[in-house]
Amino acid sequence: MDSGEPPPRPPLLRRYALFSLAATTADFAFGAVFITVLLGRGLDPGTLGAMVAAGTLFGLAAEAPSGALGDRYGHRRLLALGLVVWGAGFALFGWADELLPTMVGSVLWSVGFHLHTGTLTALVVNRVGDRDRTARVARLTRWGQVSSRLGGVAGAASVLVAGTWLSADLLILAAGVLLVGLGAVAPLVFPRSPGRPDVSVAGLLRESVTALAGRRYVPLVALVLCSTPAKVVLVICWQPLVAREYGGDVRFNGLVLLGMTLALALGAACSRFIDPRNPHLWAPASAVATAVPLFLVAWGALPLLVGLVLAEFLLGLAQALFVAWEHLMYSDEARNTLFSVMSFLGLAVIGATYAVFGWAWDVWGLESAMVAVLAVSTVGSLAVIPLAYAFPESRRFFDPREGARAQESEPAE
Repeated sequence: MDSGEPPPRPPLLRRYALFSLAATTADFAFGAVFITVLLGRGLDPGTLGAMVAAGTLFGLAAEAPSGALGDRYGHRRLLALGLVVWGAGFALFGWADELLPTMVGSVLWSVGFHLHTGTLTALVVNRVGDRDRTARVARLTRWGQVSSRLGGVAGAASVLVAGTWLSADLLILAAGVLLVGLGAVAPLVFPRSPGRPDVSVAGLLRESVTALAGRRYVPLVALVLCSTPAKVVLVICWQPLVAREYGGDVRFNGLVLLGMTLALALGAACSRFIDPRNPHLWAPASAVATAVPLFLVAWGALPLLVGLVLAEFLLGLAQALFVAWEHLMYSDEARNTLFSVMSFLGLAVIGATYAVFGWAWDVWGLESAMVAVLAVSTVGSLAVIPLAYAFPESRRFFDPREGARAQESEPAE
């Protein structure tokens, strides 16, 4: 028996993919040039680092309650608000010449980005219903992952092309205008999501934190804790490794990043060939596989560019499988809150890994630090598989027919 919730139809899926692609395009266009802009405005490295750190702290403060805000007041509302605030931050950042408005733009960027995270996927996944739910959720999250990865490709390419006739400031301003436009039209192109006005934001957060601390989510939380450091190693190491082997030409860095991002999108697309009924097996296995090319690169057993592209492909596969797993587990009523709490946990791991890896790099050297952090990440990710079998409830997906409150929402167009 179907839950009565109409599944997302192709037009809605296309809008979901288009919004994911466009938002990531703007994000990558900004990310490619914002450090250059800050240095060009006369910021010394210490001030630059402090500004980025402050923006990150504001983002963390927004991430924690953002999901609960979406679940309480409606995902469409928070999506629109987050995109507008994010875009306003980019626009102010690109328009400003002085330090104070630049800092305000940086804070708005970080807060808006973290307000919007998870809302778009929650808005669409909550309409899947229970008929063929596993396959549909896996397909939907794959669409989102592939679209966002292709947005990264488009963002990098836009800087390579438009950067010849637009200044970096104007590129950032254009990215902000794009995001504000997306926020303005979001209420027009996505169906209403009613939210849960009967439950407070604090109540939703308590529910989600309690749920994630329970037995059912032990393997999922363990995979976030253990797999994230391998991703951080890849992000930190690829540029110094490429610079050491091929020189410091930033144009070559751009080409390498373009190839890596394409591999990331291809890996996400290939998740369609993995059985969506067993993410507790394939998500940790692919997370372990992601570390293998990086090990081989660190030992000099694999050419650098081959290793980087292969690692990105496997990372794209692993992340797509993980996102499908978490959305198959989360309830419709608290989907956005659970996503945000898990994201907050992942961000905390990222911060800790940056600190530990920096210390290890300074003490042991780059390759030894890579091997040490990757070894811990690999062993921990591999342990998630027997952990999932030790907690059988962690392999039981959310079923809308079993105790979930009926959702009232308009049919998709």
